[in-house]
Amino acid sequence: INIALYKYLNIFVIVYLDNVLVYLSRILKEYVKHVKKVLTKLKEKKSKFYTIRTKFLEFIISRETIKIDSKKTEVI
Repeated sequence: INIALYKYLNIFVIVYLDNVLVYLSRILKEYVKHVKKVLTKLKEKKSKFYTIRTKFLEFIISRETIKIDSKKTEVI
């Protein structure tokens, strides 16, 4: 994330691990503009938002369950 957002770091964005903080500007329109820039840049880097299901490490995580990825256990 640091690499994707390097142009904005310490100007209106702070990144720590996978957390992104956009500074609150005194002007709401400016703040919204900054948030849109960050989201656009993250989408370019294949980030996903509002997903119902995702793969993380060897697991498939959804709202209902956490399961081991069956593709990883087929070999066994």
